[in-house]
Amino acid sequence: MRVEIFTPGGGPAPDGWDAFVHSLGGPALWDGALLEAAALGSPRPVYGGLVRDAGEPVAAFCGRLGVRPVLRRYRPAGRALTPGWFQVHLPNSFGAGRLYAPGLAPGGRRAATRAFERAVRRRLGARCLGVLHLDAEARDLEVLGGPLRLTRPTAPGLVLHNRWASTDAYLAGLPRARRRRLTALRQWIDGHAGLTVTTGLPAIDPVRAGRLDQLTRMKHTGRPAGVVPLLPVYFERLNAHPGAFYFAHLDSGSGLPVSFDLVLRTPDGWATTVTGSDGARDLYFDLYLREIDRMIALRVPALAFGPGMARLKESFGATAVARYAVAAPF
Repeated sequence: MRVEIFTPGGGPAPDGWDAFVHSLGGPALWDGALLEAAALGSPRPVYGGLVRDAGEPVAAFCGRLGVRPVLRRYRPAGRALTPGWFQVHLPNSFGAGRLYAPGLAPGGRRAATRAFERAVRRRLGARCLGVLHLDAEARDLEVLGGPLRLTRPTAPGLVLHNRWASTDAYLAGLPRARRRRLTALRQWIDGHAGLTVTTGLPAIDPVRAGRLDQLTRMKHTGRPAGVVPLLPVYFERLNAHPGAFYFAHLDSGSGLPVSFDLVLRTPDGWATTVTGSDGARDLYFDLYLREIDRMIALRVPALAFGPGMARLKESFGATAVARYAVAAPF
């Protein structure tokens, strides 16, 4: 197998990259243009890799080098200043940084993964201490695990599987207190003259979205000064992608968002990822309900909420899916 390693933002993706990820139904964030925008705004260098067998793409990988950046602003694409572990992960998402051709057997997937790991080490040299595969599910361990590899459980993902004929049926299955709270919140927002609710919004103000995302991430970290906003170009490219859309509360006067969720189309349904709020109101409860309402109406199979806030998401009916990290030292 032959591997092409590239640095998004530092050069074009390999020939066939976009065609391959599109053929697998990969989320919008796998597109070369989105990886480039993510890399340009990342304080850690981003790399991608396309694995070919007999000239045909069979696997794609992406991730970032290092845990803590030395610089808190932007650096040239692909330039790492300190050693670190290469984390296989799809930037700005809860998704795995691995895609395999559907006909590739477990043995072939294992061979493609090992080929990528060796190629990353050759490219990065001694700066790369090893490869850390994040966002792995139990079914992935046969491919990622092995001798001298360390596997540890991480925060589970939360997924809501669509099993209702209507939103009324969904609400009827919730505990009475939760149902009453959500219904009252929705009625208050619908009657709020200062807010406009949008569902399935194809585009959002790029600058405002980046700021709301930054404010939200700052609330959930011990180092808020180190939270770098996503670049406007990132949202501009998402706005142009058919596989991405938003649920949002807009200010009725300015039309700017005061809260939003980015939703991606995936082979399994939908996945929420980047989110943002001005912090003045707890509107994410209503966003969840709007997403569930539309999921049921459109008969989307499942909605992945990602890890974190497990008790809250389970109160909406989501179930936990075990996830793991697999460390492969060099």
